[in-house]
Amino acid sequence: MRLPLSVFIGLRYHRAKNSNGFISFISASSTIGIVLGVAVLIIGLSVMNGFERELRDRFLAIVSHGELEAVNPPLANHEQLLGNAREHTQVLGAAPYISFSALVQKGKVMKALSLKGIDPSLEKSVTHLHQYVGDDAWQALSDVKPQLILGAGIAALLDVEVGEQVTLLLPKPGQHSKLSSPQRIRVKVVGLMKAGGQLDNQLAFINLRYAQNLMQWQDGVSGISLRVSDPLDADKVVRSVAKSFPQLVYIKSWIRQHGYLYQDIQLVRTIMYAIMLLIVAVASFNIVSTLILAVSEKRGDLAILKTMGATDSSLLRTFIVYGSYNGVLGCFWGAVIGVLGCFGLPKLVALVETMLGHTILSADIYFIDFLPVRLLWTDVAVVVSAAFALSMLATIWPAWQATRVKPAQELG
Repeated sequence: MRLPLSVFIGLRYHRAKNSNGFISFISASSTIGIVLGVAVLIIGLSVMNGFERELRDRFLAIVSHGELEAVNPPLANHEQLLGNAREHTQVLGAAPYISFSALVQKGKVMKALSLKGIDPSLEKSVTHLHQYVGDDAWQALSDVKPQLILGAGIAALLDVEVGEQVTLLLPKPGQHSKLSSPQRIRVKVVGLMKAGGQLDNQLAFINLRYAQNLMQWQDGVSGISLRVSDPLDADKVVRSVAKSFPQLVYIKSWIRQHGYLYQDIQLVRTIMYAIMLLIVAVASFNIVSTLILAVSEKRGDLAILKTMGATDSSLLRTFIVYGSYNGVLGCFWGAVIGVLGCFGLPKLVALVETMLGHTILSADIYFIDFLPVRLLWTDVAVVVSAAFALSMLATIWPAWQATRVKPAQELG
């Protein structure tokens, strides 16, 4: 198939560029810059997508979307309040809970934790905690016995295994003085929660009915946890449900307590996108330099082409093709390296962690302890399109300069 004349000449000029070493160097630099910019941006966006996925699928699978906690516990008539909450169109599930601030002890080692009394059958409608605990432990928690599901990070700190016993230090029922001695409860660890992150170092769970016995509440609870259809709309939904409660309650949502995680992810994504596009833009300026030098070097050729009948539009298209070749090449190899990097990055990070002897993402700080990657082909398409558009824009002015060559001046 015969190529259009402007495409043929543009590609011919590009293959012949080695006649000037400086032009070749600038051209290669522009291509490498676009490759790096596109590849790093694809990998960076994929990592941010991975964090967002883990936030939704892992973190919010354990943390309820919202909570309505009694200002003066216990929360009375919680069965009726559960029914009222479930009638809301955006509420997918509701479950009662009792919350404690507690210490867990084994030997001389103690650890503060957030202890929660839950009803395993109802909790499934609010969280997917059972997926990170195991069926045996979840079934054992259904019994009204002194049994505990402990976060894996806490268990590692205390050197506790499933089947062993630990001591819980809890406030005594009705205790108001901060100097009063706590009640000490011996409980059996029936399972470990392994979510792989910060929550493993903070949470533990007991049976709701057993928690009521500890608090001496016949049928009272601390509050009601909710799961809503849109997690980003949780604050508004929880506030709406609270209006139907006759008792004063604290309105809590994951956005108020942990929303900074989502905001940080979006902020880093935006900053990364801006920085990488600026890198691609800088690389595109090298295309401008390449074309300006090429036009200066080939002024005689352009004059001859004009005397042979070449139009200004054909010369414009010729140098657009000549300059955009670097953009096409950079976008292609940048996309290839970026996609391959997304698949290989988790293994590379794991290898680095093995060599260094410690994890890069500490579970004490981050909500996960591994580097997640989620490649979206829409991101690849957007990044490649944006980089190609910038490289095309960079060719227009130098290509237009080529049309201003005067044959009489150059050949006279």
